[in-house]
Amino acid sequence: MKGSSVFIVAALLPSISVTAACCNVNEGVAEALRVRESVSIDGLHAPWDGLDDRTSVRIFSDSASLYFLYEVQDTSLTLVDDFKGESDVEPEDRVEVFFSPGPDMELYYCAEIDPLGRVLDYSCRYPSQMDYGWDFSTLEVLSGLKEVGYTVAFKVSKSELVSLGVDLSGFYMGIFRADFRPDGTVNWYSHVESDDEAPNFHQPKMLFPAEAE
Repeated sequence: MKGSSVFIVAALLPSISVTAACCNVNEGVAEALRVRESVSIDGLHAPWDGLDDRTSVRIFSDSASLYFLYEVQDTSLTLVDDFKGESDVEPEDRVEVFFSPGPDMELYYCAEIDPLGRVLDYSCRYPSQMDYGWDFSTLEVLSGLKEVGYTVAFKVSKSELVSLGVDLSGFYMGIFRADFRPDGTVNWYSHVESDDEAPNFHQPKMLFPAEAE
């Protein structure tokens, strides 16, 4: 679905009074990212490749749901033309969010969404024991292609997260992006920086504490 980010937000979000607040978790991961009405993350990191990007992530909260808006600049949009199912998201450009009840990732929940709004969602147990048969029941997605990049907006109900053991007064979250190119090379971006030599989002150190009101 092509359209401006303004249209996407208006279509997805309820009528709430939004006050944006900037947050950089990497300045102190022990301090939780608090989502009241709105919080923003400006820029993700690929320390494995010595790169930073200008992805904007805004997270909104109301009494019913958590809402996410990713605005991505991408000059090498990479998509699967003959899309057959969820696994075809894996070699594509995409944004990702992980929800974990605790810091150890004993059981956590993931959604990976491409620029056309196609979803790969699954549950997982650390280390990297994926259950691709699991799906979010309340996930709703809108997306839009831009001249240079794309926008993905989505929401998930708080009641579903609570039913999964995610205590909204204190849980763990991951914000990620995959930037593929047609030749198959890829840069992996994360909100949390790492000193690992190679990217691996499926480990506790890549999550940050969060709260949602």
